Amino acid sequence: MTWSEISIVSLAVACLVLIVFIVRMLITATRTLRLLGDTVIEVKQGVVHTTEHAENLMKQLGQLTEEVHLQVLALEPSMQSVEKAGKAVGEVASLLSKASRMMNDSLLGAEKVVHTHQKRIYDIMEWATTGYELWQRWKAQRSAKSDQ
Repeated sequence: MTWSEISIVSLAVACLVLIVFIVRMLITATRTLRLLGDTVIEVKQGVVHTTEHAENLMKQLGQLTEEVHLQVLALEPSMQSVEKAGKAVGEVASLLSKASRMMNDSLLGAEKVVHTHQKRIYDIMEWATTGYELWQRWKAQRSAKSDQ
């Protein structure tokens, strides 16, 4: 065999190896594309399922939001009533505080008057006690005279 025949045979073998390699590469690429297609289908189904689930959740969230809104609207008059009651309680507390201060001032004034006029009050109490005792004696004496 000559160099040219060896070269042709080597070229033919190289072409066969190259063709086998290309065919194997195409088979592998085909499998990969098929698997990729299956994966895309699975992902698409997952996305569809997730989208449906998200839509259901959004509907439920919308219903919940609407219910909360209705409950807030229903509670609004009660909250206004509570607010009015709170204001009324505040006003009553303010009035009670003022009345307490006035009563305290009155008691302090009475205490000052009593302290200032303590001697006079003591004298009045003594006269009243003495007068009461005299009246009791007079009544007893009168009663004793009428019994005799």
